[in-house]
Amino acid sequence: MASSSDSSQPNRGDGDGDGDGSSPLHPELLQFCSRAQTLISELFLLSDRIPSEFLDRRFDPVLFDLRYLDSPGAFESRIEGNAALEALEDQVRESCSEFLKRFFLLANGAVLYYLELLRYLDSMQEGLSLQCTLDSVLDDECSRQLLTESIQLFGCFLLLVEHRIGGLLREKLLVTHLRFSRCFNSPNIKHICSFCRMHRAASDMKYDVNPFSLRSTTIYIENPEDILARFPFPKLVVDAIICALRNADLYDQIRHYPDPQHRSMALSLQSRCMYVLLFYSPEFLHDGFIMREIVDRFFKDHWVVPLFLHHAVDLFVSWDAFKEAKSSLSSCHSPTLVRDCCQNHCKKVRHLSSEIELILSNGVLTKDYVLDRFQNLFSLVRDCNVALRWLLLHRICIDRKLREIVTSVGIAEQVDEDCLLAFLLRTSQLEFQLKQLFVELLENKESFWHEKKHCVSRCIEELSGYLSRSWASSCKIKNENLKDWFEKLSVEVYSLDHKQPGISGRIVYRIISALKDILKLHQVRSLSPLMIEENLQVKKSLLEMEKHLQDMIKANSLSNDSLLTFSVITDATYAWGYVSRLGGLLGRMIEGDPSVMRILHMFFLKFKKWMDVPLSRIAQSQSADLQCTSNYYFSQFAAQICSTLDIVPGLLLGLFKEDGIHDRSFYLANRVDKEKLQEFMQMDLLLKSGRAANKICVISQGIMVISRNFLGLINMDLKDWLVEQIIKGLKMQIQNKLNSFFLSSSVSRGTLEIDMRMLSTYIQSQMQMMEILQDLLHINGRSIWEEVLANFLKESARNFLQEHSELIKQKRDVEFSSALLNSISKSKTFFGNLLIQVLQLTDPSRSMFIEPMSGWFDAEGNELLGLLFFDVLDSCIGQAGLCILDSLLCILVKNSLEHALSCLNSRLDCRILEELRKMDGNLGPAPSLPLLGWTSYKSMIKMGNESMDPLVSCFATTGQLQLLRCFVAFKLRSSSKIKVGSIYSAVEGLNASIYVNRDKTIEALFSKQENTDQKMEDNPFVGLLQALNRMQKFCGILSPLQTNYILKEPPTLVARSASILSISQLSRYVLDTHLGTLTSKTNKSITDFSPVVIGLGTFLKQFHPSHATQYIQYMGQYVRITAELAYGVYDPQILLDDPASEVLKSAFWLMYFCRFMGAPKSLVDSCLPPSLVAMLQM
Repeated sequence: MASSSDSSQPNRGDGDGDGDGSSPLHPELLQFCSRAQTLISELFLLSDRIPSEFLDRRFDPVLFDLRYLDSPGAFESRIEGNAALEALEDQVRESCSEFLKRFFLLANGAVLYYLELLRYLDSMQEGLSLQCTLDSVLDDECSRQLLTESIQLFGCFLLLVEHRIGGLLREKLLVTHLRFSRCFNSPNIKHICSFCRMHRAASDMKYDVNPFSLRSTTIYIENPEDILARFPFPKLVVDAIICALRNADLYDQIRHYPDPQHRSMALSLQSRCMYVLLFYSPEFLHDGFIMREIVDRFFKDHWVVPLFLHHAVDLFVSWDAFKEAKSSLSSCHSPTLVRDCCQNHCKKVRHLSSEIELILSNGVLTKDYVLDRFQNLFSLVRDCNVALRWLLLHRICIDRKLREIVTSVGIAEQVDEDCLLAFLLRTSQLEFQLKQLFVELLENKESFWHEKKHCVSRCIEELSGYLSRSWASSCKIKNENLKDWFEKLSVEVYSLDHKQPGISGRIVYRIISALKDILKLHQVRSLSPLMIEENLQVKKSLLEMEKHLQDMIKANSLSNDSLLTFSVITDATYAWGYVSRLGGLLGRMIEGDPSVMRILHMFFLKFKKWMDVPLSRIAQSQSADLQCTSNYYFSQFAAQICSTLDIVPGLLLGLFKEDGIHDRSFYLANRVDKEKLQEFMQMDLLLKSGRAANKICVISQGIMVISRNFLGLINMDLKDWLVEQIIKGLKMQIQNKLNSFFLSSSVSRGTLEIDMRMLSTYIQSQMQMMEILQDLLHINGRSIWEEVLANFLKESARNFLQEHSELIKQKRDVEFSSALLNSISKSKTFFGNLLIQVLQLTDPSRSMFIEPMSGWFDAEGNELLGLLFFDVLDSCIGQAGLCILDSLLCILVKNSLEHALSCLNSRLDCRILEELRKMDGNLGPAPSLPLLGWTSYKSMIKMGNESMDPLVSCFATTGQLQLLRCFVAFKLRSSSKIKVGSIYSAVEGLNASIYVNRDKTIEALFSKQENTDQKMEDNPFVGLLQALNRMQKFCGILSPLQTNYILKEPPTLVARSASILSISQLSRYVLDTHLGTLTSKTNKSITDFSPVVIGLGTFLKQFHPSHATQYIQYMGQYVRITAELAYGVYDPQILLDDPASEVLKSAFWLMYFCRFMGAPKSLVDSCLPPSLVAMLQM
């Protein structure tokens, strides 16, 4: 790492990354460091967004390396004329042009940085400016840091480029950009090509690279000196910097690590600079004496070195080609020494863990405790971080042998990744609480100092008065001398100033010493109990004053330097790569103990410097790149937090799945039997629910604390994120549950209703779970649930319609009812599964609809489907789901009617039309009786039985769907009256008022439309009518039987054809007065009567009302003819078994039709004799 938050004030090397330090003597060097950090951030951003085309082997024929520049014509000829390759090239040009441009700017920016820095170093080396010479730069602490970082950061950038964007990929990106932009003559193109040229190692890879470390953490590059040699810097400058690094403490870090065992840790910032600079001057790596000195100073107890942020290098791999360097390193890190060092750190982890537990438990860590022992606490934190740093870094080393030693020792010492994560969490908790208390003490230092000084002054006054009286006289001490001494002491205490800690501290120490002398020299051996009591009171006052003075000394020792030390020793940027790796372990830990969420913000705050470190020089130079660069790091930090918390939404939604809680509804009943009260209380279920609610509360607290602590640091609203994740999780749960709920292709009586009750219980429990989350997480849980369910149902409906329309088009020649069932049965959606079972249960050929019973029944009288099913369905999918189901049924009715119209048109050929016209002439006007009587129908009934049977099945399907729509509308209407009664009343009232004034409304609407150029759809009144229509559907006010589904011309003689079809079907039924419907004459299954009549009526309703009127009149004519035949003169030549029964059947058919289709009463009375109607109603 080039710089840290501890070096953002270069003049001191100990800033906090806020850029407020004094300006350096050489601002050009600061600008170089700022530009280098910007380049690295841009590299990270681009490497995370490599276009998929450059990683896909299919595009290799159109992506060329640098060999293209040698003979571009030969490569271009491969593409020209090849349509497939040209299409691939066009795709790359369209989708990757912006990325290629940014990559080229990055490469050009790196080259410009190098050339300008090289020019600056050459002028500094030659001494062209008296104010900027190599000696003057190295003599100034700030400038020495910046000079080192300007070279080290660029070298680090080159290594990171090789690590994150491979050489072949760089060549392809460069050549592709040059081809597309035609900028082969760009300035610095040679240096850019050198920057992008693939690095070819001298030998094959012989190390087992850890897959985890390959991309994100440990950098493995063979012969890195060859990469840096492409952009060399003046050797004299590099050697001078290396010499300074060998002898000096560049960042003044040793003062933060007073323990000699932590010396290499103190010089860690310096060691990473040394690592890069040695490759710019590889002669040092071949010098055994110098390398032994460097290893002993910087790398004596570690060989994995953080290079930049969490990217690290393994010295054993990097120095493999340098015999002397590796030999020096091996002498310090033999397998035995590594094992011993690892065991030592593992033992420290166990010991330090127990110490942390003791401090964090039972409220030990208080302000007084910190004030008394903050140096010891800092030492504890320092030891924890040193142990963590060594174990975490060396678990990702590339050398397999050493990595296995570290791993095996950790397992043997029971310090595995789980233990390290727990230790890291506890260390983060201790650091957070300790820093919080220390900062509070530091902020209140002045007031605390004055408070204690006031207490000391008060004690002196009390002692002076007391000792001058009884105690002094009993000891035969002169009162005047004692009084003068206390007055002088009071003046000294009053003169104490916290702004002069040195002088004040010496005075306080002297006062404490004097008080001890007084207590020792003037000890009174009391002879009476009264004197003993007085002596104890004096001693207590002296000890109290001494305690206040000692607190003043402790407060005097509090300083910002201590806070800076704390910031340095708690730095954990090196371990950021572990956060993603430990995310799974952390998730399992949260799942097992949700209280971990309460300290999770402390865990992430430990890595806050990961965002500050790469911005330190950019902020200090006040660069314009600060905003975009910070956005990248902040977004990465926020993404990592969200990635770690990904388990939380699933955990919240899964808490109620335990022990079957989610399969039971919690809503209370209106009445409970006294005997069943104990069972109804469900204490075990309430206990499980309470525990689940407690876990939710803990998780909610953790999320709120994270949001509060990161407010202002990163642009992230965890509440919104949590809501999004809960919605995503709910959507997955609902999809899995509802799409797979009905698995059986066949359905039996009662099965569907039982399944729907189970689904209703699940839906209700899930809804209540969201209500609980609403109360505990302060989110709109009920609204979220309703929105997710509604969106799922809408998507399911869209998918069903798409599948249905495709299958229906393929089966136009098949009977519609069979095609409908086949298309729905192949649907894998919720509505497809629901409709196939509903349609099977209400199939007109296997069930019978009985209007008085409001349901469908089988031949044995068992109910298949009724109002109770729609109540359960409403509790499952709600009114929104019922509206969607109604819309699907509406579309199916439309398809059925279109098929019926097509089928009727195809059967009304010229011969049949001629017969119909002939019959129409024989029958005469509908109100009259034909001269030939019933014989006029004889031939047409026979023809109807032969040619109209397919239409009967189609009309039955239409009627079946219409009946289902009527039940859905009834349920919508009843639910709306109960749940949204005010809305229902408003919609009904508005609809009635518009209907009453419909003539005036239509006239005003069209007159206004003629006077303006406004489109009809833009008219606000039209929008009102459309909104009213939607609300009418939602409230179930619109009648399905009065709805127009298609707008097409009616077939010729449609009313007469419909009457012939009706008359031809009468012979198949008998009137069952008990059931109040027409039933099958035999046990043979026939099409149910009710769907056929309703389907026929719906079909006629699509055309002008006159056609339905004609149909009623034609059927009335047939009723009168059969009545005359039954009750008049009987003709044996007419083949009609029971004319009286035929009268009743035909009259019942017509009456049923008129009632469902809403025919005017005057028309019904004109067609049906009142006596006959009264007979049928009995």
